[in-house]
Order: sequence, then C-alpha cells, then structure tokens
Amino acid sequence: MWVLLAGLVLAQAGDAVAQERKMYQWTDEAGVVHFSDMAPEGQAAQARELPGNDAPAAANPYQQPASEPSAAQQRREEIARKSQQAQVEQAARDSECAAWQAEVARLEPNRRVYYTNEQGETERMDDVARTNRVAELKAQIDRNCR
Repeated sequence: MWVLLAGLVLAQAGDAVAQERKMYQWTDEAGVVHFSDMAPEGQAAQARELPGNDAPAAANPYQQPASEPSAAQQRREEIARKSQQAQVEQAARDSECAAWQAEVARLEPNRRVYYTNEQGETERMDDVARTNRVAELKAQIDRNCR
C-alpha cells in the first residue's frame, strides 16, 4: 500500500517537474550572458520554456528510408537465402547418398539378388549385372557423396 502511494506521489512530482522545465537568461553588469535552470536573485531574467521529451529527435542524415532496405541488409538477406538453398540441396544429396549406400549394402554381399522387371515378374539378377550395378553405385557415391 505504501509502495503504491509513494509511486503515485513520485509520478505526480515527475509530471510537475516535466511541465515546469524552464531556462532563465540574464545579462550581468559586465555584459556577460548567463543561462540557468533557476531564476537569479535580484536580477531581471527572461524565462524560456525548454522542450520536453515530446520534441521530435533530429533526423539521422545517414538513415535509409524505411521502405527500401540498405545494400548491407540486401546482401545479408541474399547470403541467408543462399545458405538456406545450400542446406536444402545438401539434404537432398544426403538422401540420395543414403539410398545408394543402402542399395550397395543389399547387392554386394548377396549372390542371389532378385528384382521385379517391367512386366511385374520376379527375376534373378545374374552375377555380372550385380557386380556392374555395385560398381556403378560406388562410382556415383564417390562422385557425389564425399
């Protein structure tokens, strides 16, 4: 309860200070111009209002318009796009390599390998065709997977 009350008092005091932000200017007997946030005693001074936090900040002359990204931002986006594309291509290549390696693992140790031909009939692959297919798959793996 006390914390809430203290916060309310501080907020009101802050608003009062923010509303009464003034600067005083006066010239002394020697002709020196003075500026202060407090009115001088025994001197006539001009009171001027100081701009609050609502005043717009000075524009940054180097800032690009919000609608068009900077060249550096465009380059970062291009690099990110290329990186993502490379990851997709690598995943596809890894999948192909895994399939080829699985086929080599299936064909290589077995002497009797069966497959289904275009007519849907099951046939036995002869040893020459099997070893040629294994050699062909290993060559593809060496070219594309390492």
